[in-house]
Amino acid sequence: MLRQNTQPTYIEQEFYSILESMAPVSTEHTSLTPPKQTRSRRTLERIVQASLSILDEEGPAGLTVQAVVARAESSVGSFYARFKGKSDLLDYLGERVWQEALERWSEALASRDWSALELRELAAGSVGLLFDAQRSRASYLRALDRAARGNDDAYSAFRKRLLNGISELLLARRDEIDHLQPELAVRLGLLAVLGVVDAEDATSGKALPRPVIVKEATDLLLGYLVPAGPPGSSEGVEFFDIWG
Repeated sequence: MLRQNTQPTYIEQEFYSILESMAPVSTEHTSLTPPKQTRSRRTLERIVQASLSILDEEGPAGLTVQAVVARAESSVGSFYARFKGKSDLLDYLGERVWQEALERWSEALASRDWSALELRELAAGSVGLLFDAQRSRASYLRALDRAARGNDDAYSAFRKRLLNGISELLLARRDEIDHLQPELAVRLGLLAVLGVVDAEDATSGKALPRPVIVKEATDLLLGYLVPAGPPGSSEGVEFFDIWG
C-alpha cells in the first residue's frame, strides 16, 4: 500500500503552487487590444473572472451579458466597450484559458528534475500533476468548446498535451518498467487514471477527497508499470495532500 502523508513534500508544494494559483496572465485577443489604463485593465479582469465563474457554476447557458456585468459589478456599456457580444467574449476566454493552461503545465513540467525520483515516487507525482491540471482548467475548456463550437477541440488538445507530457516523464525510465511494451503500459495506465478522474468529476453527491483519489489512481498506474511487490514495499512513496 502507498503511504498517505498528510504533509506535502517540497516537490509537491512547488507543483501545487503552480497549478493551483492560476493567476491571470496577459493575453492578446485577435479582435481586442489590451487596455493601457489600469482602471480599464481591472474592469476587463473583473469581467473575465466573472465570466469564468459563471461558466464553472452554470455552464454556457448561464453566460449572458447581463449575468456577467452583474457578477463583475460593471455596466453593459463597459462590457460592449471591450467585447462585441457573447461570441467575442467566448473567443477571448477560449484563447486566454488555453494559453494559461499550457503555460502553467509547461512550467510544472520544467520546474523540477524528475530524474531524481524513484519510479514509484515519479508515478505518484505524475498522478498528482495530472489530477490537478485536469481539474484546474479542463472544465472551462469543455464549457468553452460546447459554447463556441459544440465540440471538444480545445479540451481534447489540452488532454493530449497532459498525457504526452506525463508519458515522456515515465518513458524516460523505461528500463524500470516491468512490462514487455513500456509504451503500452504507460498509455493504458494514464488512460485508466484519467478515467478515474473523469468518472469522479461526473458523479453526483460528495466528491471523494483528493488524497484518496490520488492514492488509488497511483496504485492503478503502478499496476501497469511494475508487478505487485511484497507487503509494505512501497511505504516510502509520498504524494500530494494539498489540504495537509
